Parts: sequence; C-alpha cells; structure tokens
Amino acid sequence: METKSLLAFAILAAFVAPAHAQTASLSPDDTSGQYARLHPLAPPSPGSIEALPAMPAVQTQSSVAYISGGIGGDEQEAMRAAAQNYNLHLLFAEQGSGEYLSGIKVTITSQQGAVVLSAISDGPYFMARLPAGHYRISADAGDGRPQMRAVSVPAHGAFAASFYWHGAS
Repeated sequence: METKSLLAFAILAAFVAPAHAQTASLSPDDTSGQYARLHPLAPPSPGSIEALPAMPAVQTQSSVAYISGGIGGDEQEAMRAAAQNYNLHLLFAEQGSGEYLSGIKVTITSQQGAVVLSAISDGPYFMARLPAGHYRISADAGDGRPQMRAVSVPAHGAFAASFYWHGAS
C-alpha cells in the first residue's frame, strides 16, 4: 500500500512542480497580459489553431487574412475548425464527380472595382476575413472559363459559395 501512495505522490509532484515553476517566474504585478500563466496539461481552447498541426499558414494580402488548402483529412479538419474565424468560405470541385480542385486563381474585387485579394488556392477550400460589404469573386481553374459571383459578406457569420467546373481535372 505504501508503494502505491509513494507512486501516486511522485506522479502528482511531476505535474504540480512544473506548474508551480511557471507561475513563480511570472511577476505578480504584470497587468500587461503579455505573459499568460501556463498549465502543463491545459487543453487547447476551442477553435485554437495551435491544436491543429495540419493547419495551412494564414496569409495576409492588403490587410485581408486568408487560408487555403484542404488536401487530406487532417488539413480539412483543421480548416473546418478554423472556419469560424473567416467570413467568406469558398469550395472548388469538379461537377459530377465532386473531385476537389486546387490551383484555382481567386480574385476578389470591391464594389468600386479595386482588387482586394488575388491568390492561388492551395486546395479545395479557401477562406478569407473581409470587411463586411459587397464583392465580386472570380474563380479561374485555368480552363478559359472563369466563374464570377457577386457576394455580400456579412459582418457576423459567413457567406459560403461553391464553384464547380465540368471536366476540370
């Protein structure tokens, strides 16, 4: 019985000591919020990108953040989890088979005609965080038949659109 108690104490000490060391090194009068107290077993917060190792890199162009990808199950799961952070969601696929497409040239222009974002999709999913408003999306699979859509991006929630091409692969 004594061995079990000693083992339980050793396991508990292994978890408590690192947590105590982390909090002891923080200044008690730090009000900047720059340093967060860490717990060795703290679960990632919901929607946390840190918990998703397959998350494509967030890119920024003209102050518009976007991600694209979705090749493979892990990356698709990561992008679905991050979707709440973006208010424009695009999907690219082949008509009929539903086969996902990548390498789509995406151009987003404002209502005034200014190019807000121009990028190549790294996978079938493309998500952007845009100011609320009216935009025109051009999605070009390189087949000479670019698709255009007029969209209204909301301040809250998201606008989703799917683009399909016949025999694009």
